[in-house]
Amino acid sequence: MAGPAVIALTVLALIAPLVVQNSNAMGCSAPCQLEALSHVPPPDLPGGVRVKLDGGSIFSLNHTFAFANSTVHTIQVLDTFFIGASSGKRYTFKQWTYTGDGSQWDSSPTMTTPPMYADYTTALCNATLNCPFLAEFTVTAPLGCRTTCHLDALTNVQSSDGIVKVRLDGSSVYSLSTTFAFPNGTVHTIQVLNSTFTGATSGARYTWIQWSCTCGVASTTSQTLNTPTMYDNYTVSQRGAFTAQFNKQFQLNLAFTDQQGNSLSPPSSLELVSGSTVVSLTSVSGQWENSLVWTVRNVVWEGALGLELPGQTVDLTAGSISKTIVLKAFPATVKIVDRSKNPVAGVTVTVSFANTTSRAFQTDSQGLIQLGYIPLGSYTAVVTYQGNTICSCSTDASLTNPLVVEVPVGSAPVTVTSVSSIVLLTILGLAVFLVLLAVRVRKPPPPPSIE
Repeated sequence: MAGPAVIALTVLALIAPLVVQNSNAMGCSAPCQLEALSHVPPPDLPGGVRVKLDGGSIFSLNHTFAFANSTVHTIQVLDTFFIGASSGKRYTFKQWTYTGDGSQWDSSPTMTTPPMYADYTTALCNATLNCPFLAEFTVTAPLGCRTTCHLDALTNVQSSDGIVKVRLDGSSVYSLSTTFAFPNGTVHTIQVLNSTFTGATSGARYTWIQWSCTCGVASTTSQTLNTPTMYDNYTVSQRGAFTAQFNKQFQLNLAFTDQQGNSLSPPSSLELVSGSTVVSLTSVSGQWENSLVWTVRNVVWEGALGLELPGQTVDLTAGSISKTIVLKAFPATVKIVDRSKNPVAGVTVTVSFANTTSRAFQTDSQGLIQLGYIPLGSYTAVVTYQGNTICSCSTDASLTNPLVVEVPVGSAPVTVTSVSSIVLLTILGLAVFLVLLAVRVRKPPPPPSIE
C-alpha cells in the first residue's frame, strides 16, 4: 500500500518548483521568453558576457531569448574569468541565480532552463514568479597591475657578444632583453632558443644555466619559463625581473713543472676552486671552464695528493689561457759503490715510494738507478747484494740526492807514503857500514889446544 504514496510524493516533488515559479503554467503564448542577465558593467567587458545557446549560436548578455512552448534549452557562459577592462577587478563565474528569490539555479556555467511554459522576464516578474536568470560572478579587487601587466625578460649575456632569442607562447620570436605586456590574470611561456653559442667578440663559450628571478619565484633549469599568473608587474623597478642566465666559459690548458722548471707528466686529477664552486678535472688540455679566478688544489700526481705549491691561481676572466702549475716533485737517484767507492753493477734495489707502491731495479754499469721524478716525501730503498740485505735506507729526495749505499765488497784503499831518493840512499849506506863494521870487529876463533 506504501507504493502509490511514494510515487505520488515523488511526482509532487518534481513539479513543485514549476508550480512555485509559474503559477500560470502553460500560460505563455508561443514563443515563450527568457531573459538572461549579467551584473558586469559594460566598461569592464565591452561587448558583454558571451553565452552559447544549445551548443550553437553565441549571444551577449543581457539578452532575451525566445523559445517554443514546452521546450528545454542550455545557456553556457563562455567568459568564466576576466579582468575588468576599466576597473581592473577580477571576475570569476560563480553560479546561475534565479532573481525571483536569489537562489542558486545552477552552479555550472552551463544552465539548463526550466520547461518553457511561462515567460521569465523583468517586465513580468511578480515577487518570486516569472523572473529573469542572472549569470553571477565573484568580483575581487585588482592585484598589482590592472588591465595590462609587464614582465622584464633579461639576460646576463652582453648584446655585443651574442643575442639570446626567445619564443613567446610557442609563436613569435624576440631578442633579449625585452619587456612583455600581458593581460592581467594570464599565464605565458618564454622559451630560450639558443642554449649554447660562441661569443662574437670575446670568443667565450656560453652555456645555459637557468631562469632566475629576484621576485621570489623559484629558479628553473628548463629553457622554457612558465610565467606566474600575471597579477603583478615583474619588472626591475617593481616586483623583480626574470633573467636568462648563461655560464661564460674560456678554454684552459695546464702544464706542470718541478720547482726548477723541469717539465713533469700531467697529474691524474686536480680541483679548481672558486668560492663555493669546485670543479674536478682528469684532463688538463682544452678544458672549457667558467670565466672566474680559480685556485688550484688537491693535485694528485704519481698517487700522492696535494703536491701543488699553495696559492697558485688560474684567471679565466679575460680569456682563454695556458698556465704552468708547479708541483713538489724531485729527481731521485740511488748509487751503489764498493768499499773503494767504485760503482757496483747488477745490485738489486727495491724502492717503496710515498704513494705505497714498490718497484724493483738493478744498478747499471755506473752503479746507478734513475728513479726519475718522485713526489715530495720519503722513500725507502732496500739494497740486496749476493742474497743479503745490505740496508733498508729511508730518505727524502728533496734533501738527499743521490742516495749512496756501500756494499761489502773489495778492500779499503792502501795508503802509500812517498820517500825521497836521498833518504833511501842514506839508509842503504848506513846498512852497508854496519855490516862491514860487524865483520871487522869479529874476533877469530882461538887455535886448537894440544896437550
